[in-house]
Amino acid sequence: MMKKFKKKDLKRDEFKETIENLIIFYEHHKKLVIWGIIGIAVIVVLFYSYINRTRNIRETARNEYNMGMAIYSSGEINQAQQQFEMIKREFWGTKFAHRSTFMLANIYYKTGQIDKALENFELFIKGKYDELFTPSSYQGIAQCYEQKGNIIKALEYYQNALDKFISNPFKTDCLMQIGRIYLNLNRIIEAEAAYKEVLNLTDNPTLRFRAERKLKTIEAIKEISG
Repeated sequence: MMKKFKKKDLKRDEFKETIENLIIFYEHHKKLVIWGIIGIAVIVVLFYSYINRTRNIRETARNEYNMGMAIYSSGEINQAQQQFEMIKREFWGTKFAHRSTFMLANIYYKTGQIDKALENFELFIKGKYDELFTPSSYQGIAQCYEQKGNIIKALEYYQNALDKFISNPFKTDCLMQIGRIYLNLNRIIEAEAAYKEVLNLTDNPTLRFRAERKLKTIEAIKEISG
């Protein structure tokens, strides 16, 4: 009489067969399997080594940047310049090297190194966008071009900064610069529009006083010119 197999026996046999197949596969491909395991282990070790190394570099860059800011705040400009130059050189690719580029641009500008300032401001805006530093870099580029006598370029970059700034205090500063340049160029309509926009954006009494005084100057010019 033929033996009747239960479902659970069939399942056990299937599982056993699967295990046997795996053993056979392993025996035939033993070297390949071992090297595969070693390869995966090496990749895992390298990956975690890279993560730890990156984390350590980033932390060191942060500490060096904070030190640079402390030196800068103390008024030691030359020492701060050296510190930020080191960070930019040694930790390039980190956000702290990127910010050091911005700080260097400002230091170069303050110390009259206009070409270096322009180079670093331009380098900064090519990097990751920052809501404060990127518009400020456009404004810095405008100031550099103004120092170099290229007023048209200066206006272009002041306008870029104005468009990118989110906060009104920064916008009004750009508008005051734009108004000043237009007034010097005797472009009265554009100057007037810039100063009126300042009044629309700020309640700061000092800034409003300055803008209103410029508007009075413009009114006087209009009367003289008829």
